[in-house]
Amino acid sequence: MKESQICLGCWEHMHMPTVIRGPFSFLFKSFGIKRSQMHPNLCTYCESNFAKIMKHKQIPVSTTILFADIRGYTDLSQQIEGAKVNELLNSFYDRCSAAIWEEDGIVNKFIGDAVLAIFNFPLIRKDHVQNAVSAAVQLQKNCQHLKEEIGLSDIHTLGVGIGIHTGECYMGEVGTTYKDFTAIGPVVNLTSRLQGAAGVGEIMVTEEVFNEVKEQFPDAQKKTLTLKGINNPVTGYVLT
Repeated sequence: MKESQICLGCWEHMHMPTVIRGPFSFLFKSFGIKRSQMHPNLCTYCESNFAKIMKHKQIPVSTTILFADIRGYTDLSQQIEGAKVNELLNSFYDRCSAAIWEEDGIVNKFIGDAVLAIFNFPLIRKDHVQNAVSAAVQLQKNCQHLKEEIGLSDIHTLGVGIGIHTGECYMGEVGTTYKDFTAIGPVVNLTSRLQGAAGVGEIMVTEEVFNEVKEQFPDAQKKTLTLKGINNPVTGYVLT
């Protein structure tokens, strides 16, 4: 990933050159503005002052949502020492972040053994569906030998499952006493459930996502899924 000297979010949305690297970055750090943990080319002003920048607390945005989760984590965490669990999570987070950032997505949240990534905000990208799928493919490659590298090769059920869906979400600040920048709406909920249906090493996508990338995955396996909390059956595709 090419590192930017200025925050790409501030530049794309406000044409404001917020310096996050280089000799002038200390001026912004003195005002509490530094690199964001969600993406190395964004700054903390983007995530903490959303309403001020966008003039709204939340806005509708066409986004692609990716959830990735460690399969077998709950059982494993009861079998091995805490230090090894931390090593597993840290390695997983690092591999996820690298794949997501490379495709201009943001790592919005770490939720236990899961990662929530958002594509097409605040970094606006025309091919955000393709970006999310490419990130998922690279993420699986990054995690392919994860268990061997940390000494858990005998745990056959350990791996990563990924779900991807695209559509309109509401992006912005959630909460009053504690403000959180995130995406909310049915697209996020469905993606979370879809990820739960993905097996070890699988990338499960909705029909909306598959239609954007089907030429790259002619052998994708079609499935009809009944997902918890989703009223109607969902057509999913396992990308291979």
